[in-house]
Amino acid sequence: MKEFFNRPWVYRVLSLGLAALLFAWVTSQNLGATHSNSQTAEQTAVADTKETLKTNLQVDSDQDVYYVTGYPRQVSITIEGPSANVSAARNMRNFRVYIDVRKLKVGTHTVKIKQSGLNRSLKYSIKPETVKIKIATRKDKTFPIQANYNTSRIADGYLVGTPSISPSTVRVSGAKSEVSRVREVVAQLDISNNTKDNYEQEVLLDALDKDGNTVDVLLTPQTAHVKLPIYLPSKKVKLDFEQSGSGDGGRVYSLVSSVTQVTLFAPQSVLDKIGKTITVPVSVSKVNSSIQKTVKIDKPSGVVNIDPSSVTVNIQVSQVNDELSQPSGSSSQSSSSRTSSRSSSSAKSSSESSDSDSEDSSTSPD
Repeated sequence: MKEFFNRPWVYRVLSLGLAALLFAWVTSQNLGATHSNSQTAEQTAVADTKETLKTNLQVDSDQDVYYVTGYPRQVSITIEGPSANVSAARNMRNFRVYIDVRKLKVGTHTVKIKQSGLNRSLKYSIKPETVKIKIATRKDKTFPIQANYNTSRIADGYLVGTPSISPSTVRVSGAKSEVSRVREVVAQLDISNNTKDNYEQEVLLDALDKDGNTVDVLLTPQTAHVKLPIYLPSKKVKLDFEQSGSGDGGRVYSLVSSVTQVTLFAPQSVLDKIGKTITVPVSVSKVNSSIQKTVKIDKPSGVVNIDPSSVTVNIQVSQVNDELSQPSGSSSQSSSSRTSSRSSSSAKSSSESSDSDSEDSSTSPD
């Protein structure tokens, strides 16, 4: 036996065997660690998560024949599963939550809420699980849109024109019994107190019954664009140009304008106190030759606006005939008096001529 172990090849075989055993042990340890790490990574990738989402509730029905009411517009759905799939469902919203009433008839029903499109690896729950709905025969009808507003909010003395509404009609859809209750569709205008300016807004529409109560129907469209003219009464009056200021002696002034009338804007009570003509003074001070002058028209008391607010007046100047002049002091004074008289007479004649032209071209007050 002793001689057996003294042989060199015995030790070689034993060394090889020990080396093989050591290699096997180390390899098994590495494989175990690798498997553990892989399993941990896989568990991390498929870790479950839970999330609750709000989503619209869709209705599968024969909308041309039936009208469905009573269901909520949104429901909650809780989804649970691998994190990646939950995130995809949240971000993509590639699923739908719905009720199917296509096989149901007119009446009241309790229906289960369903879903489609969620990944099969996801669990889900919907709240509420069921909804109570009412199915009725559908009816559609077209109504003109009316504009409603509080007239007491219009400023005193102002008038209101015909409202412009676009579109002018609305389609009312719903249960036959509800649509039959509708008497009018109105746009309620929210006008401020003491309003003096035109109103223009996009306004929500409302379907009302005979008592003015809102009816639960669908309006298409739901809004309308409304313009409401708010304005002052107006009146056209003629212009009477009157010479003012001290003109040069020995000259006659004639006042002429292409504008013979203007429009006054004021409350009706003010317009009623104003005659058919207003006087416009035109200064001829330091006017030695024929010129054009822009004259501002003063607004009569109580008038808010006047159009046009100024006019161009031609001041035509001419000399008095020499034969009217006298060398003596008394004669000179008499001549001066006659010159002033003729100047005034000429202005008056021009005004009368202007009035006559204005009467021929005037139109009835707005």
